[in-house]
Amino acid sequence: MSDEMSNGAMGTQPVSETSVDDQLIQHPTVEDKNADDSSVLRKPHRITSPRVISISSGKGGVGKTFMSVHLAAHAAKSGQRVLLIDADLGLANVDVMLGIHSSGTMRNLLTGTEPLEDLIVHCPQGFDVLPGGSGLYELTSLNVSEQQTILDSLREAGEHYDLILIDTAAGIGDNVLYFASAAETALVVLTPDPTSLTDAYALIKVLSQQRAVRRFMVLINQTDEIDGHITFKRLLSVTDRYLDVYLDYIGHVPQHPSVRKAIQQQRLLNDNDPALRPYLDRLFDHILSRPRDASRSGGLQFFWEHTLSAGLDDESDEAGVNSALQTQRVSR
Repeated sequence: MSDEMSNGAMGTQPVSETSVDDQLIQHPTVEDKNADDSSVLRKPHRITSPRVISISSGKGGVGKTFMSVHLAAHAAKSGQRVLLIDADLGLANVDVMLGIHSSGTMRNLLTGTEPLEDLIVHCPQGFDVLPGGSGLYELTSLNVSEQQTILDSLREAGEHYDLILIDTAAGIGDNVLYFASAAETALVVLTPDPTSLTDAYALIKVLSQQRAVRRFMVLINQTDEIDGHITFKRLLSVTDRYLDVYLDYIGHVPQHPSVRKAIQQQRLLNDNDPALRPYLDRLFDHILSRPRDASRSGGLQFFWEHTLSAGLDDESDEAGVNSALQTQRVSR
């Protein structure tokens, strides 16, 4: 079976919470509706502005940050200038996973105590990291002014990079919506676990309906090829029926003890790891080879200002919207 399956945009239909959950968890596999012409790897377009990819998940613990740091290392190894932003503000852990130390966090940027260039940490693996900060409750929900501060700082920094990766928090909180919708490409990581599957659907639903994100890459972690395809088909069957989105199946990554060992030792997988490296290298090549989205390739400034504009439009009812987004599960 090919690792590339995708769906076209379909009209939305009202659906109950129970109906969607049942289809995601119990629905049998369905036939692919479209074959994706992008199955043939293409050379990346010449980058005139940094490509911005967000890596998100509906549920925590599915390997999102693991994928983020290894994608950053893979792109850097191929010669790209990469900045990885740890956007899990308040519970950041990219620095922990890499075993690096920083003199400051995103909070220093927002308070004006340190400039962006002093906060960025260069990793031995060849890419840069902007740490998010852990245990900082005040960072868990950025206001519009703080979002503008981040925009102003990253606009100039973006000129020095070919690729910017945003490792968001899990779930559908305000920060996740802000960072994910600010990206040119949204990558969603999930596992075959039913809760991960339903939460991934919730994330895609909220991003598409609240922030007009229509295209998603999907990566199934901790699974084999067959279960990976089954999981994607279940997600595809529901999004294709009820949401106006397009899913691009990147592939699967098998579960292996070497992942836990690498995380415990605060290091990346060995380059010669025979169990997972072939999977990761192939998937990352697929991600980086995908053609850039012409409708969302206006550069870093466009994405962040577009997201800020959406935030300003909703500011008058911010309290009610925040409450709904924090508690919303799969609905309608």
